[in-house]
Amino acid sequence: MKKLFLLLFVLGTGLSVQAQQKNNKELSELFQTELYPLAKDISEYTDKVTAHGNVVSIVKKTGVTSLAKRKVEGINVDAHRFTLITSAGKEISLGGDPLLANKVVNKFLDVLRRVKDNMKEDNREEVENILNSL
Repeated sequence: MKKLFLLLFVLGTGLSVQAQQKNNKELSELFQTELYPLAKDISEYTDKVTAHGNVVSIVKKTGVTSLAKRKVEGINVDAHRFTLITSAGKEISLGGDPLLANKVVNKFLDVLRRVKDNMKEDNREEVENILNSL
């Protein structure tokens, strides 16, 4: 009975993780409809978050981390790829690994949502800590 329960638990966990993963088109829509507007709103509150063009940047103690959405050239369909850019100028393409792209976009979204929630309470120090934790 315990083995059956454990098997069902493992299978259920695997299905829930797979259900959360979005394809490239869904990630692009999530970036455009949720992440970018949220970053734009927060940028009016603090200079630690910027949203310009198709790039969302978060300023931390250790530098700037940016997520850029770029159009894939040479394809007729509307395809985009995501790139993570560090303050040292290193560009890490997330196009080849959908799981990693999901993780990065969701991390940015999670951080910005927490910042927005703390902005309502005007906890500037907590906001700084959240942004530095990215």
